[in-house]
Amino acid sequence: MRPPDLTMTFDYGTTSLKAALVDRQGGIVASASATYAVAQPRVGWAEQDPRLLWEAGALAGREAMRLARAGPEAVRSIVFVAPWKGIIPVSQDGAVLRDALIWMDARAAPEAGRLNAALGVFAGTGQEYWPRLMWLKQHEPRTWAGSRWIMGVGTYLRWMATGAVVTEPSDDFVRSTRPATQARFDRILAAAGLSQDLDKFPPAIGSGDVVGALTPEAAGHLGFLVGTPVRCGFGDLPAITLGAGPLEPGAVHIYLGTSSWFAAVLEAGSELDPPLRFAIDAHHDGALYCLQAGCLAYDWVVDLLYRSDRAEKGDRFFAFMDDEISAVPPGSETLLATHWLIGELPPFAKNAKGVYLNLTTIHDRRHMVRAMLESICYSHRLSVERYEAQAGCHVDEIRAVGGGASSPVWMQMLADVLSRPIVVPAAPRFVGAIGASRCAGERRVAPAPVDAPTQGRRFTPNPDHRSTYDRMFAAYAKIQPALVDLFDALNGPSITQGERT
Repeated sequence: MRPPDLTMTFDYGTTSLKAALVDRQGGIVASASATYAVAQPRVGWAEQDPRLLWEAGALAGREAMRLARAGPEAVRSIVFVAPWKGIIPVSQDGAVLRDALIWMDARAAPEAGRLNAALGVFAGTGQEYWPRLMWLKQHEPRTWAGSRWIMGVGTYLRWMATGAVVTEPSDDFVRSTRPATQARFDRILAAAGLSQDLDKFPPAIGSGDVVGALTPEAAGHLGFLVGTPVRCGFGDLPAITLGAGPLEPGAVHIYLGTSSWFAAVLEAGSELDPPLRFAIDAHHDGALYCLQAGCLAYDWVVDLLYRSDRAEKGDRFFAFMDDEISAVPPGSETLLATHWLIGELPPFAKNAKGVYLNLTTIHDRRHMVRAMLESICYSHRLSVERYEAQAGCHVDEIRAVGGGASSPVWMQMLADVLSRPIVVPAAPRFVGAIGASRCAGERRVAPAPVDAPTQGRRFTPNPDHRSTYDRMFAAYAKIQPALVDLFDALNGPSITQGERT
């Protein structure tokens, strides 16, 4: 019998899961997907039934195994990847007490205001982790009191698989092995009134450590052998960073999924002050410049304007959309859009929403889709330029990964707007799975290899488009400042990083 040599990776995003079997060389043997819903019972709220994610794992995992024609004995370990900052209250007897408050939930604006005032510095908006804990404790005291554990999404999945309750460093906002980070956490937790609740938060272990073995119930659910080792794994941010490129300071990538971000690898001791920061391993952090809506905005406008085409064309639809978008000139004939459908983080605001600006009778649905994609590119240009100013460096080229990186038209647009080459690896949709698999063979996280040029695509900026995009970018950067009073009047005031005390 062939010895087990595959890692099963479950790469959970906000609305969909990719289950992939990865071999020892980092190759994708087979994969399958599943989707699940996000509930938004009120504006700014975002909740999810965590049991739907567990069910999706069984559907996608079994399908990937079927496509690989592999038996469960071929899987040597299992790794879960999940978004950070989820809040799932679980009782002592293992009952999930409410749906998860996921990372995009922004209900806790009043709590964020109180927390920032108590600290005297900016800790975050109403979407940040600690204000949402404050909201739960204040508004659902019975749930809070009945919670033995406050789990993140990754913690929940590992618990369902093994019965062990542990988190990993990138999703731990209570404890840190780094003195400066721990001191910051202690100040925030005290100001938030959470210092007496620390025993509700799971301890962190290394991403390569074995959490435990599949229980009989979990093995039956997922379709693997009882006792299969489960590694702690990563949050989605470090997994994608490891899969996107080399783990060395200065390596950068743009991720285009439901959300989107520009990220750069830092030395752990770096004094760079990005909007958000995440741990990768003991020696490396990531600087994060995040957008709430990436492909979410693209999917929204496409579903609104191309729903019948999408149903008719099936697998051919995205190639059709690339043809549609490429028929529109750069700059969308001076049409601007904003992708801020669920609000945005600084330098924008959580109360900012979607806008089409300068719409005329010459524009049609193709212009509206292209303008939406260009808006995401403009936001990333703001992030790249902000990072360069903070780090005192110039980014020569950027790797692009995630589902959106599969569109050559969008990638050429991104290269043109950013005025620098964009490199797309061979399997941009599976970088999270590839990054996750790197913790399966050894305890120390290994650097990701640099892809050979023949394995991906390189998009070089078209100089003929630079003046158009410079002009449109300059106009785009003025939209939020120009409309701030209107957004406040329509949606209420928003806490931003600029409101430091």
